[in-house]
Parts: sequence; C-alpha cells; structure tokens
Amino acid sequence: MTDPRILIIGDSYMPADVFVRAFDRHGLVAGSVSMTMADPTWDTAGIQEFEGDPAEVARLAEGYEILAFHAAPVTAEVLAELPELRLLGCARGGPVNVDLAAAKARGVRVTTTPGKNADAVADLTIGFLISLVRNVPASVRDVDERVADGRPLAESTFEGARWFGREVKGLRLGLIGYGNVARLVAQRARALGADIIAYDPFIDPGSVADASIVTDLDALLEQSDVVSVHARATAENRHMIAAPQIARMPRGSFLINTARESLVDEQAMLDAMRSGQLAGVALDVNEPDGPWRELVAQPNLLLTPHLAGATRETLSRGADMLASEVRSFMSGEALRWER
Repeated sequence: MTDPRILIIGDSYMPADVFVRAFDRHGLVAGSVSMTMADPTWDTAGIQEFEGDPAEVARLAEGYEILAFHAAPVTAEVLAELPELRLLGCARGGPVNVDLAAAKARGVRVTTTPGKNADAVADLTIGFLISLVRNVPASVRDVDERVADGRPLAESTFEGARWFGREVKGLRLGLIGYGNVARLVAQRARALGADIIAYDPFIDPGSVADASIVTDLDALLEQSDVVSVHARATAENRHMIAAPQIARMPRGSFLINTARESLVDEQAMLDAMRSGQLAGVALDVNEPDGPWRELVAQPNLLLTPHLAGATRETLSRGADMLASEVRSFMSGEALRWER
C-alpha cells in the first residue's frame, strides 16, 4: 500500500523547515512549500489569521492527501479543489484559518496542537507578574528618560526608595480560566510562594487539588492582588473584564492579559490605571482599534507584541505534535487532538 502524499506549508511564523525536521524525526516523507503574506482582496470569508493566497494553496496542494501547516488559509473553496485530501494538520490550538464546517462536510479530518505554547505563555506571565509588582516598567522608563535628558543615574545607593514593590511570596494570584496555560502559571507562581485562586465555569472544582477554585468571578476579583486572564475568547465573554469587574478588584491591584484582546475592555482598563484603581497592567495582546496609544503612555503599562507563544521550543513542539498525529492517522489509530 502506498503511503499518502504529505505537503508541508510553511509561513513567516512557522517556517517549513521546522515541520520538515519534525517529520524526519518521525520517519515521514513530505514535500514542502512556503506561503506569502496575506492580501486583503483574497476571498477568505469564514476564516481568520491566515497567511497566503487560498488559490495558491489549492494549486500547490493538488493531489496531496495530507496537509501540515500553521497559517495557510483553508477555505471551503480550497477544500472543493482538493478531492484527494483526507487530513488537515493545523499547528495551532484553535484552527481559525480552517473552515471546519466545510472540512467536516467533505469528510476531511482536522487535527491541531493544543497547548503547544503553554509553557512559553506561562513563562511570560510570570515575567509580567514579577515586573509589575516590582515596578519594572515605570523604573525602566525613568532610566530611559534620564539618559535621554542627560541627567545623572545611580548616584545614590538609595535611589531604589522610589520604587518599593512587593514580593511574589504571599501574593494572591487570581487566574481566570484554568486550562493548560493557567495550570502552568499556577505551578510556577506556587513555587515562588504565591497563593493561587482560580475561576473556570467549565471545570469541576472537585477535580482540582492544586488551587482554590471559586465559582463566582466577582469572588476571584475581590480576593486577588494580581489577576491574570487565561480564558478562551468567545462572543459571549467579550469584555468579561470591564469597568464593573475592575471596580471589584482591590485598589492598587494588577492585571495581566496574555490570552486574547477581546477579553478586556481596554478603555475601562486605561481609566482604572489613570485613577489608581489598577497599579499596573501587562498585556501581550491589544485591540487594534482600542486606546493603545494612551495605554503605552502610562508608566505602569507593559505591552509586548503578542510574543507570549513565540519561542523556538513552541514551534518544534507543535511540529512534533502534528507529525505524531500524521503517523497515527497513517496507522489507523485515534487522533489525540482531532477537531
């Protein structure tokens, strides 16, 4: 029996050679191509966050039975052009660049790589946590301003008196959502001495032994010195952290969002920073049409450009997960992460 033809489609975030190395480790032979940047004129209704021309995907993937990719657009039209296709392996937790309904209708199976970036995001969340409670954003800005103004720096041993912060030990860390990332954040924060509280309406509190689970979001907000958001974004939970929720947090508390930008009302967050309700905020995501210019002007704001999952280990782990899924598919075994 002939093995199915496999095509790897790389992109600017997850290059083809990352897939190729992983597939080699699993003894899989695959062709590989790379996508170009997206053009807004391409017809990609129903999918998001993609890179490449759907027509190019359809042309390059003709005759292949398995596609392994990260950001390639797989629309209903692409699927219609690929009758031999049997498996889509998307190296993302949420395959938003795949028309899942169309794939299902055509009997094309879809598998993903949930949790591949969990360690990376958890690491950054802890970095954010320490930076906020130790006044790193504001103090670094102060150094930059001194340098730019030609003012002296580090003239006194006691300059740190301006930046008294808190230690992680004894802090109450509230986690909204208690999935892969949040559990790793809890693991790391607990090792530093923090007390962990979590809110997740989709888990059984009795199944969690390593955190104090509350069944009410307000209770978590009221009991936390630092709140970190790790929920999956849905239409229902847009701006789940808005002015009423921030008002329930202790005055002078901190907020971290490394999940999705839609989960937090950024204008409410900005207002809370200006009033002192929030002592500091760290974001790895921001709404493109939100008040980000005003936010970055706040001295106690730390903003990174959606890099939480951007590690070499994340890419390698995702490619290995997909290669394992492809190997299982070819052996007739169950897929672990099928959608």
